[in-house]
Amino acid sequence: MAFQYSEHYLALEQPQPISLSLPLQAEAFDAATSKSWFANLLPEGEIRGHIARKLGVSERNEYAILDGIGGDCAGALRLLPESAPVSPRNILVPLPWEELEAKIASTPRPSLLALFIQEGELRLSLAGAQDKLPVHFSNGELALPSGNTASTHLLKISSGSFPDLVQNELFCLNLAKKAGLDVPHAEIAPTKTPILLVERYDRRVHPDKGIRRLHQEDFCQALGVPPETKYESEGGPSLVQIFEALSRGSRSPLPDKRDLLKWVLFNFLIGNADAHAKNISLLYGEFGDNKGPRLAPFYDLVCTQVYDQLSTKPAQKIGGEYRFQYIASRHWDRFAASIDVNPRYLRTIGLELCEKIEKNVFTIADDISHAHSGAETLEKIVHVVEGRIQRLREEFQR
Repeated sequence: MAFQYSEHYLALEQPQPISLSLPLQAEAFDAATSKSWFANLLPEGEIRGHIARKLGVSERNEYAILDGIGGDCAGALRLLPESAPVSPRNILVPLPWEELEAKIASTPRPSLLALFIQEGELRLSLAGAQDKLPVHFSNGELALPSGNTASTHLLKISSGSFPDLVQNELFCLNLAKKAGLDVPHAEIAPTKTPILLVERYDRRVHPDKGIRRLHQEDFCQALGVPPETKYESEGGPSLVQIFEALSRGSRSPLPDKRDLLKWVLFNFLIGNADAHAKNISLLYGEFGDNKGPRLAPFYDLVCTQVYDQLSTKPAQKIGGEYRFQYIASRHWDRFAASIDVNPRYLRTIGLELCEKIEKNVFTIADDISHAHSGAETLEKIVHVVEGRIQRLREEFQR
């Protein structure tokens, strides 16, 4: 199996490549390059297993799974069987909150996506290891998109292994926004079960044109890396490679590099050891926009340090060091040099983040715990953040 741009597509007035790793060309790409990009559209791990069993295919057969659920992926592409007519209709299947909760409660360790795949009627795919479901949300009403309808939001639920994960992510997203990072709007749903409702940044709602899909790709796709090697220790992209790809591919590399630098520092400060290449993306915009991609808003921001069963080793080295507790000023200086940034500038950005985070961390934690519970977990997160701020300041003010 391999990917090839059609002659018709290449003959368009403004054809747009779907990836930095799949530039416009007449020849077919090799099987490995093709598979790497499309495999990154799929859920991972246990979630993929649930979906594969529901579809009756092998979980190792990426293309067979995409054949079943590729109708609404991350970005603008829709993957449909050649024999299937592209439905021009916009179809919404109402999903009352109480029905969603009942389905979750009645199914042990559910995959939200697998719960709602019904004889090929729903074609929804989201990458990643966390359980999530693409939905249409408007005026407080929830629905499942079908036909040609695009989803507008993502639903995420906590698991028994990671208590208060929903509150954790909402806290980190709100804190990131206060610290000046670009993040999507998120809120907790009006349900007894904690469910996070996150607005999709790769969708635009037009009053006269409906919902438009915006193309995007994560940095594993941009660098041609399969999802199973998303961590640097397993051969995945390093921070240096990600910064180089951003400098090469972004239409505004300098502000995007600054924002990506903030992301690296912010993940250190919140204790997020799972900030890998699939958790950062490029956003291309609507079809016909050939200006080039920009760094997408940040997502999947979580304090992993509060969960003892998760590794404390960061997804990528900082200045050659994996261990959080040993990352010192010399490692930050090496990191700055490796991405062609003045170390003094990196320190300035880091200290500014410390000040903004310190100013808002307690208020955000209190607001979420009072409205949605999770006080014990949020207290632990605040303790982690306080310790990281103190450590970074000590290193940067030497």
